[in-house]
Amino acid sequence: MKAKNNFPKKELKKKEKKKCDDSKLTGFATLNQVSGVPKPHPYKSKLQVSPAKIIKEPLVSCSICGETIHNISQAMINPDGSFVHFDCVLDDLKKNHSVHENQTISYIGRGTFALLEKDENGSWSIVERYVYENQESFEKMKAYVEGTKV
Repeated sequence: MKAKNNFPKKELKKKEKKKCDDSKLTGFATLNQVSGVPKPHPYKSKLQVSPAKIIKEPLVSCSICGETIHNISQAMINPDGSFVHFDCVLDDLKKNHSVHENQTISYIGRGTFALLEKDENGSWSIVERYVYENQESFEKMKAYVEGTKV
């Protein structure tokens, strides 16, 4: 059995309207306005900030292709100590090592490349590693780049 309201529909709407009119929050758009929080302002530090150092590109030539290296951060050090493009190293490794249809050469970090092979399940495994840039030469290059900063 359904319960009936004792109020007619018009009276119910008037009571709801009156309830809204009595609200203290009418006219405020945000909670911060209601609580009296001050408007945010940008923070200004009193500490002196030193200017950022800029890398002055050395513009050395790649020992593999002979072109200028425009971004030293994308270069590697050849085992003989000269700078080379990352892409030139990758292309050189692909030319000098036999890569089959289901294999590829990829960079795996810390100056090391690997010959990867894809199996029937679609997962990759390392077949062979090629250490191109050792830790000592990496540190030498890092020190060189730090020295070129202005």
